[in-house]
Amino acid sequence: MNLNDVRLFLRVVETNSFTAAAEALGIQKSTISRRIGQLEDDLGVRLLQRTTRKLKLTEEGQDLFERCRPLIEELEQLPDLVSAHHTEPQGRLRITMPPEMGIFLMNDVIADFMKHYPKIELELELSTRVVDLIEESIDLALRVGNLTDSSLIARKIASVTSGLYASPDYIKRNGAPKTPGELINHQCLGHLSTSPHWIFENWENGKPVTIKARLKANNLTFLRDMAIQGLGIARIPKAFCLSQVEDGTLVPVLDQFHLPGAGIHALYPSRRHLNPKVRLFIDHLLTMLEGHPWIDQTDPRLHNH
Repeated sequence: MNLNDVRLFLRVVETNSFTAAAEALGIQKSTISRRIGQLEDDLGVRLLQRTTRKLKLTEEGQDLFERCRPLIEELEQLPDLVSAHHTEPQGRLRITMPPEMGIFLMNDVIADFMKHYPKIELELELSTRVVDLIEESIDLALRVGNLTDSSLIARKIASVTSGLYASPDYIKRNGAPKTPGELINHQCLGHLSTSPHWIFENWENGKPVTIKARLKANNLTFLRDMAIQGLGIARIPKAFCLSQVEDGTLVPVLDQFHLPGAGIHALYPSRRHLNPKVRLFIDHLLTMLEGHPWIDQTDPRLHNH
């Protein structure tokens, strides 16, 4: 199997057109058609069903595309990665992440990164908005929770665990729920990005529990403060409430029932020649997050990427 033929196959699938792939690569359409035919002969399977109007991947073609795409992208990044080790990294790096992540989790990471690489210029947007990385020329996004944009390369770098918290005053006035099912009788404080259902791993096989979120916000600090003021039960990362639990302004609720961990993902555009500064930042990030009180675990597989 010729890797150059695999590259041609990937480009045809990505552009959904032999013609577009030929124009992008600057070669003849007939050459691409011949080389993919040779690839199919080498593998002994049909990869594409060709019609006059569109292309359709066969099951074998889909499998080859999904398996080979990340491998080819890694191979094409090697020259940049190797050259980065021989020259001092420099230039601009643009990153976006949620405000609390930047302030409470990434502040030391970023400060240390800039001390290590003084020639890198960092532009950081602390925002909850979903940024179009390609349209806005963003090199890297760090996001928490479920991902919806399948056009981006996503790497899970860590996970955090949340808990439920309320003020002693709220518990005194309303009582404490004994099971997740009783949350429907309580006021809950929800994040704007979450659904009106909470899942507990050890409650009724993960069946979603309906909540009443009278107040929703997109800021964890605000939700924590509202919980302290007795407005309801808030779902907040456990490490974010350590001092409040210690001083008694918040108490854990339903602590014996486990909320699923939320993944922290690094996302970057699905494009060739990944900016080597992105890889550098991710490696630095993983090293510094080891043992961080916010983090349950980092993904060890990424240390080998």
